[in-house]
Amino acid sequence: MINNKKFEIIAPVSSISNRTRLFKLYTFLVDQHPVLPIKHVGWERSDGESREKYFSDKKIEKQLLLKGGGYGNKKTKLMYLLWMYKVFIYCLFNNNKSSVVWALGFETAFPAYLASKITRAKIIFDDADRFSMLFKKPFFLKKILEKLEEHTSRNVRFHVVPSLSRYSFQSANFFELKNIPSLSELSKAKQYYESLIWPNADFILNVNGWLGDCRGMKTALHLAEHFNNVNDFHIILVGKLDGEASKLLSERNNVTYLGEVSNFEALSTYFASDFVFTYYDPANEINLYAESNKWGDALATGTGIIVNREVKTAKHLITNPNTISVPYDDTDSLITMISQYIA
Repeated sequence: MINNKKFEIIAPVSSISNRTRLFKLYTFLVDQHPVLPIKHVGWERSDGESREKYFSDKKIEKQLLLKGGGYGNKKTKLMYLLWMYKVFIYCLFNNNKSSVVWALGFETAFPAYLASKITRAKIIFDDADRFSMLFKKPFFLKKILEKLEEHTSRNVRFHVVPSLSRYSFQSANFFELKNIPSLSELSKAKQYYESLIWPNADFILNVNGWLGDCRGMKTALHLAEHFNNVNDFHIILVGKLDGEASKLLSERNNVTYLGEVSNFEALSTYFASDFVFTYYDPANEINLYAESNKWGDALATGTGIIVNREVKTAKHLITNPNTISVPYDDTDSLITMISQYIA
């Protein structure tokens, strides 16, 4: 299916480097097809974000269909409609029957699929976050999106998903791709970990990824404030600060904030940690079916996992003795359980 003409990754993100799933895809493609030309057709949310800072030794052709909009605001949501239109036009005039398009999200895969009915391009629908689950109301819109997702799934070449648990329909094109780290990244991460000096405390908590309020940052801040003795409790914080809670957390003396780092650098922090923090606000339906990269990273490195009990896809983890699980808003119970690990 993959030839040496061109492999296109169309995704509403600024860069491949900063989206873990695409980072892994690109690394795999380069390892398996070193001469394959790769193009990223994307959306630069903030100025300068499109630079591929973790692939400086390799070349990725880049074309931006959209610029601006930022993250998570009303303007961003409206710009998704413009993104879908631009993807359709782009695919219509730039693809042909030899094109292979890796489309991230329904908002990309659906317009790419519509264009492929004319161009005959091969569309791979990478459904990392099910789009219809982002909508609660209006109910009729959610149902329409679900039907369109199902139709797209059954008519693309592959529908790549991190878990089948999010879907109530069957599709012959489903391809389950779990979020686990590659052996090469693990090896690089272990070597990097061994080359540095890390914080030392009775309990070290790893908080990484998107550091936003709906990922439990207020709870993490509360933990740092409660366990304020640096010899008892320490947080290794990695990722993009998003909101007041994560900013305050990064400034505490029992927190080491490393900023935004490469995939293997983030993975190296697991070897220095006792548990990784994976909280998902249950008010958002998609969060109930989270398939966190952090779980695969934790299992591969022998790191414990903290996950809120409402996450349905974490049931297999909750029975593990190396997992702490409490309700999302029950910070007191979480404090009690962490206290058992502090001498």
